[in-house]
Amino acid sequence: MKKLTDDKKIKLYEEVCPVALKYRESFIQKDEVIKDTFKTIEQLGFLLLRFPAVGENTSLSGFTMYKQPYHCIYVNSRQNLGRQYLSCWHECYHIYTGEGSGISYTESAMEDPFEYKANVFASIILMPDNLVKGYIESHRLSVDYLKYEDIIQMQNFFNVGYSAMLTRIIQLYPQYKKNLQNRYAIAGKSEKQRKLLEEKTQSVNGNLQLINATNDIYISDSFYEDIRYNLDKKRISKEKAFELLKVIDGLTDGL
Repeated sequence: MKKLTDDKKIKLYEEVCPVALKYRESFIQKDEVIKDTFKTIEQLGFLLLRFPAVGENTSLSGFTMYKQPYHCIYVNSRQNLGRQYLSCWHECYHIYTGEGSGISYTESAMEDPFEYKANVFASIILMPDNLVKGYIESHRLSVDYLKYEDIIQMQNFFNVGYSAMLTRIIQLYPQYKKNLQNRYAIAGKSEKQRKLLEEKTQSVNGNLQLINATNDIYISDSFYEDIRYNLDKKRISKEKAFELLKVIDGLTDGL
């Protein structure tokens, strides 16, 4: 599959933007930042699962699955917290629109139009145009000369990953793309790059979790609470409750 052209990306962005803003405004004020993506995703009725994917391929970001009556979102906790937040909304896009299916990998957004649209949707949900531009204006930042520390402070304000924040800034200010691209230099996978990003994050009292893997295991409490409530009300049998608990086992098969 060929990489998406810049023209194609612009067209896909323009398609997704109104969809993302409409959905966002259905659950949060337009001038508010999403402080806790995981909590918000659960409040929207999704069953959230987070645990480290098995194997060496850490590019697996997540997937969606419908296990009646739950829309399940799985997020790979072997990735940094900022990426996990983005992955939640990426998978939300697939459920909300019905576009795309299967497992999502970080690099697939460069080739697959549905994956690219899901990434754009997630970026707009977390970093809407008005808030990003408003932040830059209120902090009197010069986009053409953004420092690493400026981007790190912004990513902490919006609760996203460093690269995601930089990509979003370039989307909104394409005229500065040439100068801004060199700011990706500290977002690589080498130990030297990771250490430098951590040092700069600490220098502005940033959240290190946003740039590091959490490797935690989490299953929405609502899943168990719903089973317990319906069992107490005798709406389901013990056998049915046991069957629902097996859903988790089914979700983890093969990972």
